Amino acid sequence: MSFLYLTQEEQGIVVFRIWQSLAYIWRILLSFMFIIAGFVTQYAMDYALFPGCWLILAGNLLLIVKGYDNRVKAGKYSPSSSWEKVDKSKLYDVEKLHKDMKVWDRSAIDVTHWMGVVTLVVVAIPIGGAVMTINKTLNTIAWDAVILLLPHWITGIRSILTKPILIMKIQKFRKLVKMAGSSLINHKVNYYMLITGDEVKMPDDVKIRVSVKNEHEDFLGLYGQIVTNDVNGTSYPYFYVVLVAKKDFGLKDAYNNYAQPRDITKEFKIEGDVEVFVIRQATTKTSGYHTNDKKMVSIFRSGINMAEKVAVKGK
Repeated sequence: MSFLYLTQEEQGIVVFRIWQSLAYIWRILLSFMFIIAGFVTQYAMDYALFPGCWLILAGNLLLIVKGYDNRVKAGKYSPSSSWEKVDKSKLYDVEKLHKDMKVWDRSAIDVTHWMGVVTLVVVAIPIGGAVMTINKTLNTIAWDAVILLLPHWITGIRSILTKPILIMKIQKFRKLVKMAGSSLINHKVNYYMLITGDEVKMPDDVKIRVSVKNEHEDFLGLYGQIVTNDVNGTSYPYFYVVLVAKKDFGLKDAYNNYAQPRDITKEFKIEGDVEVFVIRQATTKTSGYHTNDKKMVSIFRSGINMAEKVAVKGK
């Protein structure tokens, strides 16, 4: 991403090291004024390095980036740390931000990235040679190049905050809903994000809720959730569905009547004033903790079928 051609959105995300409150357009204008003034001063003084180099340095320092502020602004979400119902477009926003962050992290002026190391070596060789030359004009131009480039390499170690597990869950849910297809034709799928943090609110998790057509008010929904299991540094998704209803709704009967396949397990429990019926993949001490896409759809459809049978009670 070029720092000179930032979109309006990017201008509010990139954080500069010096004078952070300075408006972006004024930053660019002041920077160019200092740099151009430095070049003009050197030219007027027969390419003398000083004092023009100090003007060039001052202008360049205004362009030094500290980081990329990818925090989710509190205004977009409820200030409380809780599950928030969000529009589907918010999922795309999170994915886009993650993608932009990954692209931004790969830079030719970041020595922590191979691209930055290669570029530094390629550029340093001719500039280093020019710095050592006795030609006054070429020597000054070479030092100007050092002043303009080196600060960005030194401070270009980019630290970013990403949510790879959250992105994985979002992508899995989008694919799951698409694959479920006709099973959801009469129902509505809502997306929820877990918003955490005190001063700065950020999405930390995602789940889906299926609202069954004509469902009873005491039926609180069918939820699909994903947890991750880390094995040797790799995160594997484990999907399950939960039917939730007010106490004494009758989910225990549905639980007793559900004949699950051999590789599926079921659970029923009462938590406070609600009943919870869980359908998930069976696990052992060494297997079952990774739910593949095909099995996710199978579990999801089982949950939908069960919800269709019990959700309209009392209607």
